[in-house]
Amino acid sequence: MTKTNRLPLTLLVATALTPLAGAPLMLPAAAHAAEAVDDMGLGEIIVTATRREADVQRIGIAVSAMSSEVLEKYSVADANELTALVPGFSYTDTGSPVVGLISIRGVSQNDFAGHLEAPNTFYIDEVYLPAISATSLQFFDVSRVEVLKGPQGTLFGRNATGGLLHMITNKPTKEFEGYASLTVAERDQIKVEGAISGPLSDTVRGRIAAYRNKADGYFKNDIGKDLNEEDVVAGRAHLEMTPNEDLEIRLSADIYKQRPSTTGGGYATPGAPNADGLGEHLPPGSTTVYGYADADGNPYTGSFSNSGNIEKRLWGISGRVAYNFGDISLISLTSYSDTESDYIEDNDLSPVPFTEFTQVSNSEHFTQELRLEGQTDNFNWTTGVYYLNIDGQYSQGFHILAAATSAVANYSLKTESWSLFGQGEYAVSDTVSVIAGARWTTDTKKYQYLNTCTGPACTGPGVLTLPDTIGTAGLINDKHTDDGWSARLELDWRPVDDLLLYASVSRGYKAFSYNAGFAGQAPLAGLRFDGEKLTAFEVGNKLDFWEKRARLNISAFYYDYKDFQAFDQRGVTFTLYNTDARIYGLDAEFTVRPVESLTLFAGVSLLDTKVDDVPIGAGFRDREATQSPSVTFSFAATQVFSLNDNGDISVTASAVYTDEFYSQLSNAPVTLVPSNWLVNARIAYTSPSDRFEFAVFAKNLLDEKRQIYAFDITNIGLVENNYGEPQQFGAELKVNF
Repeated sequence: MTKTNRLPLTLLVATALTPLAGAPLMLPAAAHAAEAVDDMGLGEIIVTATRREADVQRIGIAVSAMSSEVLEKYSVADANELTALVPGFSYTDTGSPVVGLISIRGVSQNDFAGHLEAPNTFYIDEVYLPAISATSLQFFDVSRVEVLKGPQGTLFGRNATGGLLHMITNKPTKEFEGYASLTVAERDQIKVEGAISGPLSDTVRGRIAAYRNKADGYFKNDIGKDLNEEDVVAGRAHLEMTPNEDLEIRLSADIYKQRPSTTGGGYATPGAPNADGLGEHLPPGSTTVYGYADADGNPYTGSFSNSGNIEKRLWGISGRVAYNFGDISLISLTSYSDTESDYIEDNDLSPVPFTEFTQVSNSEHFTQELRLEGQTDNFNWTTGVYYLNIDGQYSQGFHILAAATSAVANYSLKTESWSLFGQGEYAVSDTVSVIAGARWTTDTKKYQYLNTCTGPACTGPGVLTLPDTIGTAGLINDKHTDDGWSARLELDWRPVDDLLLYASVSRGYKAFSYNAGFAGQAPLAGLRFDGEKLTAFEVGNKLDFWEKRARLNISAFYYDYKDFQAFDQRGVTFTLYNTDARIYGLDAEFTVRPVESLTLFAGVSLLDTKVDDVPIGAGFRDREATQSPSVTFSFAATQVFSLNDNGDISVTASAVYTDEFYSQLSNAPVTLVPSNWLVNARIAYTSPSDRFEFAVFAKNLLDEKRQIYAFDITNIGLVENNYGEPQQFGAELKVNF
């Protein structure tokens, strides 16, 4: 089965519509009354995409920003639920909350090994979290969430070739305030969240937030405990001090714990490799190699001999110190975090204990950034130095219980990285600005790897280890140092105050690393893979019109990859290697407020991807990138009904369509994930003083059985298909004080 390429036609249509969007600019200036803007206008959205506060409409970066109010209205509790509001962004949990895969404009990572850093990075309050499992953290007590698209190597830096997700939390307040919320929903879900904030003295303020979420599994196990349980406890604390008007100190601590619970449930379908070794579905009525077939055809039921286990813990502390020297500021940002996870999965997906997958990781991370910022009438600049240290120990195991065979890969990786960076923006005139910046990074990594296998199936084709490969090499030690650079050059033009046109070329760099886990069949020469380089060309506009009641942001981009770090999964053998790739596309956001009580949003993402020379059978072929649907579009609406002095009622709905895409780079037929719709809705009553809010909501309102991922493990006789959550109804109560 092949995918239909609709990108050129949709690109043409979008381009043809762009001039029409500018037509309202011809309205007389007198019509732009201040009162209309205040009552009806969309208002400013302040972001920190450039490491300083700025209106999102006045910076030449593709940014999607959601305030806490927007996240609440659309029931966005984590990165998985951002898709409806962020064109070009997708999140896949692969059926398990341990690992989340973020894709931004087709740039994604599909390896699940705990030692790898992702090309789309995750930040909390400017602090980089290297562990890939951190992307599954819940959004609680959040001020806003920003998604930056394209390489961000100059200012944010670390490995952000595709973009980044930045969660900005609520900070201590000068006045006493707080809130508490309770959510109850189907599957016996109970979620409690709250925060208290206020002054401790004239110069000291504090804030404490807590979160608890527990829910039964939605994947029904006919012979044991249900799968996809949720059991999370989290907390966060900020202490902020301002000894004088030039000095601000903020200390933060957070903890997140995924308590022991069941793993994600996968729906097993029979499959077998074709002549090229790519998985194909077997005819209806077939069974897996274990003789199992699901009788009812329901993707949310199965028979698992082992419901698995998930335990994950992340805690961290950080300190931010800012001191102003007149027009220059010195900022120090220090952080330490520790991440542990333990995962056991029944991956034969059958009632008989045939095979089992295990993964354990423990890593510590330390970062230190020092930067200087300055500003004059027509020039602002940022420069600094960044240090990162990661020390991790990891283990992956594949156990063929039926054949008394176990393969276990134990490995450690220590990373030490330094970088120097700087960026400046010069206003050539009142309407034209030039931005230029660069970052140089050097990485030193120490790697130790040992693969052991005991049992008769150790040399099974496509399963574990073969002679003269990583899996049979014994203890491996390696140390390597390499460097790379990132850069950005941008031109901004504002012909009128409500229109920004921009063009940029930027380069992103993601450091080298090592194959691990089940890399047993990879040749020794493939132990280490090189750093990847992405050159991005982008043009776009940011337009406010109709008295600021409408907003249209469009960006078109072309990405040229060199040494793309391609992830290749063959059965239970996972390897990364370098090749070239290219991506081009367009994303757009349109927001309009036709009347004061109604806000409408529409977003679209168009993609065309190609990865060169993917090994298929005995040769090489070009393939589509993973998690890269050709078309994604979304709609959202909020209607507020005023009850005068009795409060108001708001009705919110969102719908997102995702085109079909491949979940693995081989583009095997069994890994083609079908297109789907996701519709959510929420109705809320808010009291006149905004003190109380009561809401009812529906997630997956149409009860779509949405496949979100597929694993081709047909060399052991089956395909593992993962599905998103089924329909869920619930209610929530929030009290502000």
